[in-house]
Amino acid sequence: MMRLYRFLSLAALALLTLPAQAQDCTCAASFELVVQNYESNYSLFNIKVTDENRELYKAYTDVFRSRASEVKEIENCLPVLTQWLQFFRDGHTGIKFTGTGSQAAKRERIETDRKKFEATYKKKGYRKNDLPGIWQYGAYEVAIMPDPTASTQSKDYVGVILSSANKLWKPGDIKFKLSHVYGNDYKAVVFMDDDSGKKLEGELRNPNELEFKNFNRWAKSWPNSAPATAAKEQADLYSDFHIRMLDGKVPYVRFLNFYEKEPAFVDSLFKAHHDQLVQADFIVVDVRDNDGGNDNVYFPALPYILSGPIQIPQAGMWMSEGNLETALEGVDPETLNEADRAEYDFLMAQKNSIFWYGNDDYARTYTPKTVFAPHQKVAVLMNGKTASSGETFVYRAMQSDKVVLYGQNTAGVVDGFTVFTKRIGCFELRYPSSLRAKDIADNPVDPYGFAPDVYISPDADALEFSIRHMRQLLENQAKPAP
Repeated sequence: MMRLYRFLSLAALALLTLPAQAQDCTCAASFELVVQNYESNYSLFNIKVTDENRELYKAYTDVFRSRASEVKEIENCLPVLTQWLQFFRDGHTGIKFTGTGSQAAKRERIETDRKKFEATYKKKGYRKNDLPGIWQYGAYEVAIMPDPTASTQSKDYVGVILSSANKLWKPGDIKFKLSHVYGNDYKAVVFMDDDSGKKLEGELRNPNELEFKNFNRWAKSWPNSAPATAAKEQADLYSDFHIRMLDGKVPYVRFLNFYEKEPAFVDSLFKAHHDQLVQADFIVVDVRDNDGGNDNVYFPALPYILSGPIQIPQAGMWMSEGNLETALEGVDPETLNEADRAEYDFLMAQKNSIFWYGNDDYARTYTPKTVFAPHQKVAVLMNGKTASSGETFVYRAMQSDKVVLYGQNTAGVVDGFTVFTKRIGCFELRYPSSLRAKDIADNPVDPYGFAPDVYISPDADALEFSIRHMRQLLENQAKPAP
């Protein structure tokens, strides 16, 4: 492939930002621009809106157009835009309020650090309540403290970032807010990477475990207690890329996400544990809560997971005028040589169509250079927060005869990818520009996700059950046929 083709391929790995459009910051005007941009540039629009449901979509849009016209303050427009966007049920889409020049949206912060918080904790006697302390989940460590903006009589709390492996979050940022309801129950607002707030129910299940229902669970790491220390150790292990042996016999592989590490790291990790991996009866690969990243990161692991060749659908890019301008930004056709100019003209001729990478086949065949332990079993753990590249991993793994999937359906956020962001007026839009496969209209994954082979309740210990089930499966298979 020549340079321009390569750019379009590499764009699939990037989060691209389009220049801002200076516009009037009224809700009615913003709504029209949002609708126009999604209808023109969102790669799945013509799949989500067809002749069968176009009248439903039009009426749906008209309802929100009317609501937008009634909004007087621009900061109250975001719920209208967000609710309109839910028609598409696509986790890769999003809208963020950025504010005007004089009124920019700012993430709430409380300046603190671990040393300062621990001193305040002791001084103010926070130990009388089980909730205040230092808690950990995944990439985040937070200090839960009384909300300094609430009245002294209220029982409201905030979770303030102390450290984060997610570079979008800095120490001092407020990650969530808790408002006491009764007993150990709380109303919660958890802030996402785009600063939108997700309303959830919270429960302090015990002094060392805080659950945001149907979302995640946090473990207390300070003040220390024996259960808390054990919980922190488990949280530490769950929140980092690693391979370790369980019971001295079962290799456990944890893929936290596919964006924090490079393929070379994964390759070295598997090579360092090669003997343990290939000599085991089965291995466990955990992609629960894996929200994606770059597919290339997990390819070094595939020789240990696949049983042979697999099919990878040819992806495509929606070549709207806006998407073409973004993908070819900085390319001056007058300066190109003859070959590149011909390629440029070819791409421009694809305007308002889908450009499919590769050949005309539905899929390409991927064959690993080698297959380790071909008769071994692989337990893959997944859940409702396994998304995007986490789901492409599941899709490729499920084609292996070695693999059994355990857990719950994945998130169903994979049909559209290559997310572009575009600023219009007081808002920033996020939308996919590419398509996972040629048959999305007939065989969508979004929003249903991939189903497990063995369903495990979110409340159950999936790791413990998968190991127990896999051992029983192998024992049963070893018995002579009756």
